[in-house]
Amino acid sequence: MLLATAGPWRKIAVLRPGRIGDYLCATPAVRALRRAVPGAELHYVALPLVRDLVERNPCVDRFVAFPGFPYIAEQFFRPRPALRWLGAMQDEEYDLVVQLYGSGVYANPIALLMGGRYCAGFVRSADDQHPLDAAIPLPTDGPEVDRALALVHHLGAAGAGRRYDLELTAADRASAARLLNPLPRPVIGLHSGARDGERAVDVAAFAAAARLLGGSTVLLGGAMGQVADSGPARDELPAGGGLDLAGTLPLGVSAAVIAGLDLLLTTDSGPAHLAYAVGTPSVTVFVASDPARWGPPVPGPHAVLDCRGRPVTAEALAAAAPIRAGTPGPPAPGGGRPRPAAGPAW
Repeated sequence: MLLATAGPWRKIAVLRPGRIGDYLCATPAVRALRRAVPGAELHYVALPLVRDLVERNPCVDRFVAFPGFPYIAEQFFRPRPALRWLGAMQDEEYDLVVQLYGSGVYANPIALLMGGRYCAGFVRSADDQHPLDAAIPLPTDGPEVDRALALVHHLGAAGAGRRYDLELTAADRASAARLLNPLPRPVIGLHSGARDGERAVDVAAFAAAARLLGGSTVLLGGAMGQVADSGPARDELPAGGGLDLAGTLPLGVSAAVIAGLDLLLTTDSGPAHLAYAVGTPSVTVFVASDPARWGPPVPGPHAVLDCRGRPVTAEALAAAAPIRAGTPGPPAPGGGRPRPAAGPAW
């Protein structure tokens, strides 16, 4: 229970240089940490990609861009900027650095070099000796949200729920409204890509499912930096009735667009987690990753379609959808729409 036995806690850094889903899965742990030490300044160290989301987290005081390091494969590594960054981190004089990025084989050295008074993180179960002040073996099963929570619970932070933290701004919602308001309802978003390729799905199945559901307009929700060429997907949009937003929007606005959809059909990728965060009805197709680990963190209007080892069909997508054409309801104040009551996890 490091949080209770050490201190005082003036400034804390959380290190997790992952992408959209990795970041959102960590937000319940960050919230629990914030509640445990409400007077501390909390910095979140992550890839520049997720800056917009971190800056919309009420539990974080400052976003810190991660510069890349050897064997941390999310970002290109350059030695001189990395060394300058480490010096800047040491100048911050953190009281605690919390490493939430995997087993610690590559991330714990970075966390230690940040120079905090205390350092906590995950280790491998076989690592009997380690230089951290507090550590637990990285859990090998269970939801990703719970893995991150396990460490902050070990530090002494009480549970603070499993929902994601994401507060859209008025400007985000206004930009999304300008795009969505002219479109006939229901608006169904499609996101068939994924960064690693193994989780991608043929967009034709998604577009066919949208037609089965009666979507008069199909919105391509945007690749958010994950798919460079939306041409094949654009070809599947109905003539005169589709909107291609792939790679064109800041991440905060992309999240607001997803919040304004009637339904999102998506792979297990960043947009799926954004739908979980904002409560948009969704169908997430898993073709290579584990839905038990990366599925919705809390009950809601989210269907999980496990297609590992079998084809993705439009009929299965349509059958899993939590909405049907004509059911979204009238617009709610502020540009949103009423959401279905929370139900069982799909």
